[in-house]
Amino acid sequence: MLSFANADEVQAFVTRESISFITFYLTDIDGRLRQVTIPAEGFSESTLAQGIGFDASNFGFARVERSDMILKPDLSYAFVDPLDDEYRVLAFFCHILQPDGGGRFRQDLRHLIPQTLELFRSEGVADSARIGVELEFHVLDQLFSIRTPREQSFRVESVEMVSPPGGEEVYRIAPKRGYFRAEPNDHLFAIRCEIVSVLRKLGLQVKYHHHEVGSSQAEIEFCLTPVEEAADGTVLAKMMAHRVAKRWGKIVTFLPKLFPDEPGNGMHVHHLLLKDGQNVFHDPQGLYQLSELALQYIAGILDHAPSLLALTNPTTNSYRRLVPGFEAPVKAVFAESNRSAAVRIPGYLSDPAERRFEFRTIDATCNPYMAFAALMLAGLDGVRRRLDPKEEGFGPYETNLYLLPPEELARIRSFPASLEEALDALERDHEYLTRDGIFPQYLLEEWVAAKRRDIEEMRSVPHPWEVARYYDI
Repeated sequence: MLSFANADEVQAFVTRESISFITFYLTDIDGRLRQVTIPAEGFSESTLAQGIGFDASNFGFARVERSDMILKPDLSYAFVDPLDDEYRVLAFFCHILQPDGGGRFRQDLRHLIPQTLELFRSEGVADSARIGVELEFHVLDQLFSIRTPREQSFRVESVEMVSPPGGEEVYRIAPKRGYFRAEPNDHLFAIRCEIVSVLRKLGLQVKYHHHEVGSSQAEIEFCLTPVEEAADGTVLAKMMAHRVAKRWGKIVTFLPKLFPDEPGNGMHVHHLLLKDGQNVFHDPQGLYQLSELALQYIAGILDHAPSLLALTNPTTNSYRRLVPGFEAPVKAVFAESNRSAAVRIPGYLSDPAERRFEFRTIDATCNPYMAFAALMLAGLDGVRRRLDPKEEGFGPYETNLYLLPPEELARIRSFPASLEEALDALERDHEYLTRDGIFPQYLLEEWVAAKRRDIEEMRSVPHPWEVARYYDI
């Protein structure tokens, strides 16, 4: 990544590196990157002083009647587009300000995490946080989504998918047999390598990549990174993966559940807190070598999980992944090494500096600025209330939850089974997000309203399963 002190440094870089265009990135409420671009010679001191006006209501987080906002480039976070073949494009992430000197726009999603970190510092809990993201996705040859009066369907084509009986099977991957597969069965190796090469050019630190369990499924895992950089990096990584796939004539999707009877795409998030450079989650005498603060933090996340999922798993498709049997946790449980637990403490860790937990429920349809901030605020509430995860009934459970008897499973708190249930929970339980002014109430109201519109639209569309199941009654 690049960092500049002032407009003069930007202009000098533009000249030295023969930059043709400068683009400015913002995320909408769903977490998609949007951009506006100017000729490079148009960048000046006034770009920083006056910014560029835009319609924030089109991004989903501002009222139509008060939607004029100003974007200003963040000089500390810039990069040269690594996929640009024709033009030299310098890109900036941006701040959102109110017009006429009104100060920072409170719904600027990129500011949620810095505000949360400042709250942690003011309470003496931690002075920094680190996040390690695991991005799971499918790489497809074709994806057709059809919605007409005559047809409601989608169709997927992939060189890796096993064909119907009688079809030719040339190095295909059978369902649930893809984990760590190598070539020639792994058809995605080269495209994963290119995606990772692009991300490394951006300064994003990749731990490794591999084929995932499902056919056509891939994973890229990132090193532990300061949380504010991890949020920017997540939206960038998704965009770059889409762009690389397009160049290959393929399609990348982060949809949580695409194929029936195959694992879905999660976005597991590893998390730890630091104070004065020390990992405050580590205690050699604690349960799983976790400190009391870490256990309280985990309890806060599991206690608020029903409402938290409205932000970490915010699509109707998210809840098609959250079903038993596919390593997608559906119970509010923590444990070491247990992939059926929502909060897993990695059992392979030996370095105290890396003692942490992994939140396994979240998926990549979330807006990471909102999801990561909400995750931290839920944890902080657990610390404030000194919650004990064992007393709250969150475990630890060190057995496969899917094999527990029904009567025992019934005693464990469940996650919402639908987006509607999660939104209901968020409307009941959001004080931990708004109490300190981190999440504006209006932002949550707009979020819930937008997601309920999605639900109503989905309900109006007949499902292929329904037609097949009931047409002859």
